[in-house]
Amino acid sequence: MSKKKSYMNNENILAENFFSKLAKLLGFPSKAEKLLKKDKKIVSGFKNLNKGVQDIEDAMNKTAKEFGLKKVKLSKYKLSDFIK
Repeated sequence: MSKKKSYMNNENILAENFFSKLAKLLGFPSKAEKLLKKDKKIVSGFKNLNKGVQDIEDAMNKTAKEFGLKKVKLSKYKLSDFIK
């Protein structure tokens, strides 16, 4: 009997998304992420965003120093923060 191409074939179901899920777990970038990393507008947007965060952090630390509070450390943004 010949094998029919079926969507319910166990071999196809196991292999369908296994490697893409494995790559995400290991942290390999997706095709979309690779393309977005090369886009100049997006890269400059992240630089501006992180510069703004740094300016806010500096202003908060300056004020915190005047009141004797602890320094604030804000995290920088990455492209992977916005892509899932």
